[in-house]
Amino acid sequence: MMKTTNYIKFLSTIFIIIQTSINVYAQNTSDEKYYINNNRHWFAEIPIWIPGFRGQISYGEIELSSSGNDEEGGSERLENDTGIEFYFVGRIAAKYNKIWIQADAFSGAVSSSFSYTSLISNTEKEIVEVKVNGTIPRLILGYSIWSKSDNAKFNIELVPYAGIRYVSLKLRSEVFDLTNLIDVKPDWFEPLVGVYIPVIYKRFKIEIQADYGYSGNNNSWVVSNRYRYRISQLIDVQLGWNLIRLYHKGIIDDKELETTIRLFGPTAGVGFRF
Repeated sequence: MMKTTNYIKFLSTIFIIIQTSINVYAQNTSDEKYYINNNRHWFAEIPIWIPGFRGQISYGEIELSSSGNDEEGGSERLENDTGIEFYFVGRIAAKYNKIWIQADAFSGAVSSSFSYTSLISNTEKEIVEVKVNGTIPRLILGYSIWSKSDNAKFNIELVPYAGIRYVSLKLRSEVFDLTNLIDVKPDWFEPLVGVYIPVIYKRFKIEIQADYGYSGNNNSWVVSNRYRYRISQLIDVQLGWNLIRLYHKGIIDDKELETTIRLFGPTAGVGFRF
């Protein structure tokens, strides 16, 4: 009940901010609210949590496989579809002429209980609980190499970018007999390259963004799509989705552990331009 009350208060605050923004800029002409005529260089976005994220409209998947140095050379595999418990993305960005810089962060958790079978001894399935928490900040710098504008209300750009991503995971897996316990916290930095394509028409803006990062045995890629509507010079709102895939390989107790995590889910936020 307390969480529901806090959530309602948060939504009420956001609504008041939006309504105030509309009233403040009510006297401005429509053209001043178009994205293409925006003269504000900085942008900050705060996420909004959407009810139903717990495995209903979001999707998560974990794959684990391990192989040891024993004589049998066996391996164990674990694979199942699960739901995302929590998912949000926040960011801050700035644009000056053709230069574009952005810092953002993703946070999410996936957990579920499902079955496990050892291929070494071909034993019966045992119940396993796996939980992964991830925090993934990113810093990128891009430069617009191409743009097209038919009039003062439409514009499209192509912005390649490079940057760095930090991936911090907490991976824990428990078998009921506690003979196969995994409790690791892999983390790594990786350089990345990607492309950002904003498409503007009047108060509407579509943002398409994709990048790939690689570092040794680890790699990741992220695809984002956001649909924005500018309600005033100060504020816009967005709905979108993110697809994230993380791959990590490491040695745990003389065993090679490979982990693949895929997360897909919607995002929502309120953006402030200043």
